[in-house]
Amino acid sequence: MDLSTILVEERKKKGVTQQEVADTLYISRQSLSNWENGKNFPDVPMLIELSNYYGFSLDIIKGDTQFMKQVEKDYELINTKKANKKYSVLLIILTALILLISLVLIPLSGNHMTLMKCLVVFDLLLCIPLLHVAVKFTKVAYQHYEGIADSPLWVPKAFGYGVSINPYNKVGKILTIALLVILDLFFIGAVVAIVFLDYPATLFIH
Repeated sequence: MDLSTILVEERKKKGVTQQEVADTLYISRQSLSNWENGKNFPDVPMLIELSNYYGFSLDIIKGDTQFMKQVEKDYELINTKKANKKYSVLLIILTALILLISLVLIPLSGNHMTLMKCLVVFDLLLCIPLLHVAVKFTKVAYQHYEGIADSPLWVPKAFGYGVSINPYNKVGKILTIALLVILDLFFIGAVVAIVFLDYPATLFIH
């Protein structure tokens, strides 16, 4: 049964007007009217409030395919926002650490070559998780393209201007993995060169 039909029937059973329901639940009468007409849907917390007020089980709305799809979209949006926030914080922390080491600590190390090498190595190693977090962030930001066979290769950047590779496009997925592997190998190779081959660390900070 559709949620809109359930809301109308339950309100009539209770013998109350839309305004009375709206006043009790601290919502606008127009919002309730829209839900009863099927124009849009209440969010999950409000749905629980409605079920408690009318005394119906949430199981009876499982037959409302349109509403269940809306619930899935709402949860997907919530999870995306949470993931975006998590990856954004990680990106900021990692970027700040890299800049702190590159612009402050390494210049302050002066002629202490051993300390400078350690800082450069640590800086290079931080670039690896930064890359992987950036890719994870990109996948979350563009997850609405997942499963779409003809999704575009180039998509607008999640933040700022320009375009970015779509990791859910077939070619984009290959390019993303290839770039990630190449950059990982570059940073690992640089660390190996500094630590084991005694390569000058100064070449990686100028």
